[in-house]
Amino acid sequence: MHFFSGGSFYYGFSVFFNPIRDTFHWTAAQTSLAFTLRGLETGVFGPITGFMVDKVGPRKLMVAGWSVIGLGFLLMSRINSLLSFYGTFLVVAAGMSFGSGVVMNAAIVNWFTRKRSRAMAISFIGPGVCGLLAPLLALLIGWIGWRDTLTAMGIALLIIGVPLSLLFRHRPEQYGYLPDGEIAKPIPATMSRVKEDQNSGALSMGFTAREALRTRAFWMLSLAFFFQQMGTSAVTVHIVAYLESVNIPTSIAAFMVTGMTLCSLIGRIGFGFIGDFINKRYLIALSFMLQTIGLFLFSLITADRMWLLILFLLTFGPGFGAPIPLRPALQADYFGTKNFGTIMGLMIVISTIGGLISPVLAGHIFDITSSYHLAWQIFTVVTLPSIPLILLARPPGIPDNVTLH
Repeated sequence: MHFFSGGSFYYGFSVFFNPIRDTFHWTAAQTSLAFTLRGLETGVFGPITGFMVDKVGPRKLMVAGWSVIGLGFLLMSRINSLLSFYGTFLVVAAGMSFGSGVVMNAAIVNWFTRKRSRAMAISFIGPGVCGLLAPLLALLIGWIGWRDTLTAMGIALLIIGVPLSLLFRHRPEQYGYLPDGEIAKPIPATMSRVKEDQNSGALSMGFTAREALRTRAFWMLSLAFFFQQMGTSAVTVHIVAYLESVNIPTSIAAFMVTGMTLCSLIGRIGFGFIGDFINKRYLIALSFMLQTIGLFLFSLITADRMWLLILFLLTFGPGFGAPIPLRPALQADYFGTKNFGTIMGLMIVISTIGGLISPVLAGHIFDITSSYHLAWQIFTVVTLPSIPLILLARPPGIPDNVTLH
């Protein structure tokens, strides 16, 4: 499900950017505003979906979310104005808020404790290989047009997403299991009341949202990812348009989406697997450093310096991918799992603002200068504060009434 959500909307949709813009003769900034609205929707719905998944579990939310996603793409295939483009984009974004992201992360962290970082790494292989869809979508757009491609994508996501949503379960304790596949030792019947209390306690471990908001760690993590998302959001939206603007063929530009997501697997899997053994905070700081280097290299790319694409992929890719499994795993380590969805939703409100600003800013800079180079140089500098901020995000003190999972 990560594969299809990433390949259709978060990464793969960049190949639709120029065809849709050319059809209606919109500016880059106007088209980019849809991606900002997507981030705004995520920020608004983040706390709501986080709260709801903590209360009702992931399955109902995901069935509804993927139904809305499929419908949104079908509606988008029929747009005839900028307003209708924004509206249908918001519909798909709302579906994604309920069908992926916080909801899937909340389910996974509940089922793993010792192996949490590794579990997150495995789940995020999906977005890491979803870039394979970008060249396929580019071919389909060239063959049948962007409208019919969106129609086909909407139908496919309905057929795939809704049945898979039915497989999700909330917490292992609700089904008589323990996290990490551990097997509970037999308990005498005379201690059945103790067992019941233990199972109840397993469902109530961690900070409340209010307690998390009072910690320094919450704000340092939120701000660190605010600056980090300034760079990543703009790149994922404009990568194809940027490379085409420096006379790199569309086929290569579309393949770079694939290359970026595949190289992000180095960070997703490599950093994610060792995150259960090495301080996750230090690993995230290292990934932010790689991302900053990659952004600087990205700003230097021209048709005469295409070899820089390789260096960009090998730095930005792992730097972009590593925090994806480490961030939810670190949050669960710091604040527990009882209110994981609510706390992550609140963090998203802050960090997503960076992702809201940067795509439109990059598009505006291109409209004024006919170049993206200045935008990438600005985002290189803006990403730097994320490194000291994540290092300052030390584990919070544990309130007296809290037991972490």
